[in-house]
Amino acid sequence: MNLPKQYLRKMWRAIMEFGMLFPHDKVMVGLSGGKDSMFLLYSLKMMQIHSPFPFSLAATTIDLGYGDIQADYLKDYCARLEVPYTVEKTAIAEVVKETSPDNPCNRCAYHRRGVLVTVCNREGYNVLALAHHQDDAVETFLLSLFYSGQLKTFAPCSLLDRNDIRVIRPLVYFTEAEVKGAMKYTEAVAVKNPCPYAGNTQRERVKEFLKELVKENPNVYTHLLSAMREGKNIELWPQKPSKEEMHERYRTFMGNVDK
Repeated sequence: MNLPKQYLRKMWRAIMEFGMLFPHDKVMVGLSGGKDSMFLLYSLKMMQIHSPFPFSLAATTIDLGYGDIQADYLKDYCARLEVPYTVEKTAIAEVVKETSPDNPCNRCAYHRRGVLVTVCNREGYNVLALAHHQDDAVETFLLSLFYSGQLKTFAPCSLLDRNDIRVIRPLVYFTEAEVKGAMKYTEAVAVKNPCPYAGNTQRERVKEFLKELVKENPNVYTHLLSAMREGKNIELWPQKPSKEEMHERYRTFMGNVDK
């Protein structure tokens, strides 16, 4: 097992910059079986071997209820890495179908994180590692803007106060292309996603939109990543006034007209 230094440096940069890991942390990786989570687990294992401080590592796959998650293959992968592995069966597929058939991904992600946090609490892990990379961060930024009118994305590292769980995303400095290229070092392949909504989501539409923009301007991702940083100059419209404030402004305006 090995991983070139340039990949480990990117991981350590994110971990040091955002305060993701500390000595004796117990880290649970959300292992979906996709290329991102497969690479995340592998790279964290490589870091664990060479880390200047000790930390524990385990992996959990959430069975959403959509079909075969190839748990045996993932179990063998974790065994090769000498990482404890569990599968958590859920009825998330049915819940999403009944409650959010038109927007399943957000609801599914919400429930998935909730189950992973539950597993962390039950098994005594204080850190939950998720495999979101740089492209995911930019796409989430645009999704929030386009579909909810908010300027926000996920944090590289955050603390869930209720559960005292630290959620970390060590791949935030990796592009999706880099993760795909680095999969060869894992000597594994991503498993097929059984989700029926895969490839037909709002995120996929934003991803395709960004691909078209990059053809015209290769710096699109760089500019969006810069815009996502705090401390940047922001020029926006004023906050929308309440009805009471609008009534007061109308009265003031009309009073000035009558003078």
